Amino acid sequence: MTEPSTPLADLLLHPIRFRIVQRVLGREVTTTDLKHDLPDIPATTLYRHVAALIEGGMLTVVRERRIRGAIERTLTLDQSTAAGRIGIDEARAMTPDQHRRALLLVLTQLAADFDRLVERGDLDTRLEQFGLNQASLYVDAADLDTLRQGIHALVEPYLQARPGKDRITWSIISLPDT
Repeated sequence: MTEPSTPLADLLLHPIRFRIVQRVLGREVTTTDLKHDLPDIPATTLYRHVAALIEGGMLTVVRERRIRGAIERTLTLDQSTAAGRIGIDEARAMTPDQHRRALLLVLTQLAADFDRLVERGDLDTRLEQFGLNQASLYVDAADLDTLRQGIHALVEPYLQARPGKDRITWSIISLPDT
């Protein structure tokens, strides 16, 4: 028996595609940039997964240019829209195992990003951009929706690259009390 799936979950619940999406979030990158940012992924594998993300509507090609007979694409993912997010209907269609895999992908990526920061020796100089926070909130469904809308409104001005601004990853995970 095959596991039920959803189109967006199928796209995102793959470690390589998830890493590609994380590198593209909020900026325009070329496939060459991705090869540089993800040197452990063979070029043919990278291109195959980029093509799947484009075909699935996750990534958008904003420009193409010919370089020595090959086409180099510039890609983006507009994180100010719902593109690239699993909506509630799709989340309901996911299995518990798919939700578990999604959480583990996010946590694994965060741990790997942290390890790269430490290995480069940048942690001490970037402590003002690093933070670990956790709070217990008491909400109902309407409160949580209001909170999410407020957070989106708060962060929306910071979702696009601008000169003099550093890119950080800000992760928010809400988990019902157990």
